[in-house]
Amino acid sequence: MKDLSKTQALFLDNKPEFLDILGFTKSSFNSETSVYSCTFEPSEALTHSNGTIVQGGFIAGMLDAAMAQYVLHLYEFKVTPLTLNIDVTYLLPCRPAEVQVTSKILKAGKSIVFTSAELFQGGNLIATASATNKLVLHAQK
Repeated sequence: MKDLSKTQALFLDNKPEFLDILGFTKSSFNSETSVYSCTFEPSEALTHSNGTIVQGGFIAGMLDAAMAQYVLHLYEFKVTPLTLNIDVTYLLPCRPAEVQVTSKILKAGKSIVFTSAELFQGGNLIATASATNKLVLHAQK
């Protein structure tokens, strides 16, 4: 597995704005476990039920973003991972407070990558996801 730390600066220079909306704060890679992690702090603006529960679509976005970020880092930002399919399972309500998302690459082929992710809050598993991504090469400049 590549050392993903060298792509961190590239990621921060090109970070899409939607990550700020979701409350993205940081990411890291554990080379021993091959797990990519992201931390988000969803705001009350992303909630329903009188500001107490983060809306499920935003949770899906955090899970999808963590899986995509791992693929981006793995391929050194030379591809765009287009999500063909995502399956999300919600287990507990998510509050507007810090969450950690871990993602793994289950299998990587030449043009398709299979990923999974888990979202935790306060040590509790809140939601899980799996996705299929098509790799699209960036045009050479």
